[in-house]
Amino acid sequence: MRMLRTRPYTWLLVFLLSLTAVLGSQLRRGEPQLVHVADGPPPIEAPTGVLLDAFDTARQATVRIEGRCGTGRGITYGVGTGFFVSEDGLLLTAYHVVDTSSATCPMRYVAVTVDEEEFALTLVGFDGYMDVAALQANVDRRMPYLPLATTVPSPGTAVVAIGNSRGDFLAARAGKVTRVGVRAGRADFASGTIELTNSLAPGDSGGPIINANGQVVGVVSYISFNPSAMSSQEWVPPYLRGITLPSAFASYAVPVTGSSDLVTEVLAGAMRDVPVIGFSWSSGFDYDPRSSQVYLGARPGTIVGRVEEGGPAALAGLRSFSQTRVPRGDGTFAVQTEADVIVAIDGEATPSFADLLAVVREKAIGQTVTLTVQRGSATYEIELTLGAKRAVFIGG
Repeated sequence: MRMLRTRPYTWLLVFLLSLTAVLGSQLRRGEPQLVHVADGPPPIEAPTGVLLDAFDTARQATVRIEGRCGTGRGITYGVGTGFFVSEDGLLLTAYHVVDTSSATCPMRYVAVTVDEEEFALTLVGFDGYMDVAALQANVDRRMPYLPLATTVPSPGTAVVAIGNSRGDFLAARAGKVTRVGVRAGRADFASGTIELTNSLAPGDSGGPIINANGQVVGVVSYISFNPSAMSSQEWVPPYLRGITLPSAFASYAVPVTGSSDLVTEVLAGAMRDVPVIGFSWSSGFDYDPRSSQVYLGARPGTIVGRVEEGGPAALAGLRSFSQTRVPRGDGTFAVQTEADVIVAIDGEATPSFADLLAVVREKAIGQTVTLTVQRGSATYEIELTLGAKRAVFIGG
């Protein structure tokens, strides 16, 4: 760790950042940070004609995915959607629906069929970058399953999604394709992301996008209620970065086809994680010296919330955010705040958590990076080797 420079020591006594809803340690609630909720989705459009027929058939092979804690039925903390792709119970969903790295209790996942049968789920493979996961349901018979399309749909194609948002159960959301072929940020991941008008909402993630032939063309991943209202606390998946978001509502799906390397490898057990520094973060933990009520340095950056024990951040010497009550001598107390603020990675400024994520996700697991960190009156350069998300937050 090399000190670069010092700053005058200045502390103000009020610091109003919250340490709740911590990213990296909160319970999953169906649709995590991949959703903007500024205005809400438009009304649901019902399918008609051949699209309605396709929905009625496909619904038999679609499931509600519930994340539960506790014994017995337990408490349901998260809801998503998935669909069978083989008669022996293999299914696909969005990875963020079943990502347990952010759970604060032992999370288990259950598939609920259209007949309200329940089957325990086991993770088979995933791609954290592309937000796709394969699961094995503990079935005791042959299950109905959905065929994957041979090609991605063209703009203007009518499609129907099946999901569990708004308290519905395996319900239809019709719409059409507006754009295809969104280029991936890295060459080793699939491209062709699908933009849709379907009115999707939290609970629909992981559901199938069905064409009029009853074939799956995509897996629901990202919902943008109001792209113009994006804030620095909200995160666009890496494979969508670099595109121009529409000014109105839009939904996005990861393309899946029968010949997709992404699907083939995930179903075969590939586990592609994303790199992490190894600390938790909560909304409001972006530091801006122009508006902050406490001085944490001259540059804006991301405040390190809670450092994960044994993770890269801990090994590199980063410290967790803390506040201490200090007696003033008159019977009252002041609040003293101590925080590490990451202001750059490899020389690239990270004034917000969204910026930090964007930089980190362009790196590789096991890659060594240099963090520029403000700590009190000093600024340091700290070398850190990025870890794999699941290994850091759930130990493997």
